[in-house]
Amino acid sequence: MKAERLQFVIKQVFSTRIIVSLACVGTVALSVACAPRHAQFESLMNKGVVPVSPENPFNGSNLFLAKEMEQSVYLYNFLKEKGSPQAIELKGSNPENPEAHLFYADSNEEYIAQPAPRRSRAKDAPREWIIIGPFEIDRHHYSDVQQLKQNPYGVFEIFGRREVLGKEPPRGESSTLQPVFIPTPKPRPVVHKKTHKAIPTVGVDTQAAIPSNPLNFDQEALKEEKENAERDAKGDLIHTVKSKSETLQSIAQWYTSSSANAKEVADKNALPLDAKLNPGAKVIIPSKIVVNPKRMK
Repeated sequence: MKAERLQFVIKQVFSTRIIVSLACVGTVALSVACAPRHAQFESLMNKGVVPVSPENPFNGSNLFLAKEMEQSVYLYNFLKEKGSPQAIELKGSNPENPEAHLFYADSNEEYIAQPAPRRSRAKDAPREWIIIGPFEIDRHHYSDVQQLKQNPYGVFEIFGRREVLGKEPPRGESSTLQPVFIPTPKPRPVVHKKTHKAIPTVGVDTQAAIPSNPLNFDQEALKEEKENAERDAKGDLIHTVKSKSETLQSIAQWYTSSSANAKEVADKNALPLDAKLNPGAKVIIPSKIVVNPKRMK
């Protein structure tokens, strides 16, 4: 009887420990789930200028920008167009609502990225960033940022894929295809046979029969490359706006042979369909719908 009573007590104690352990685990999991999404970057707050790595996407500043680019179309398109900054600085008292400063040493420019107000988006909507600038880099940060001038690009892990953003491709890679060099064949010497009398050719324009100097393969490739519009690392075509009269419809008509593709061009650039384009602006046309690669005149 005493043995049965002892077994019953042991089972009760063991069951109680399991319940308490599960409760503790549930509490920890709930705490992790409810933790602020940006709490992991609290260590970057108010720590001054933090470099962006051109080689390691798991650097703190690289991780922060990658996570925010996954959420913000504005920030992704801005960095896609401008390139990666050489350094960032996070300011503020709340990690959930920081102010990000983006430093570009090569142009001595500083941009300020601020989260869009909560009232302008749904409660569970992804965070969007509004970028303002450029401003001249503050003298307190100038010397620190200039030391990073040799890093013209940054590498990031965005949605599980590695992406390089910057003005220059990584060492050992090229973003444009170069024509294959084919040497021009040497002409064979012409052997003139001696004849006693020249026989005139009837009905043949001898002047027209003499060919002009044709362009070789390399010259043809360079001429075609000069006439074609610029392309990015993914092969998408980049059009530079020359006139205020240009619209997304006219651009789509030129490069895709159909103004109906203006909607896809607008979505690619995160622009409204009736957007007003200023000279110098860059418009990306997806390669899958490009029909005419020649530069728009």
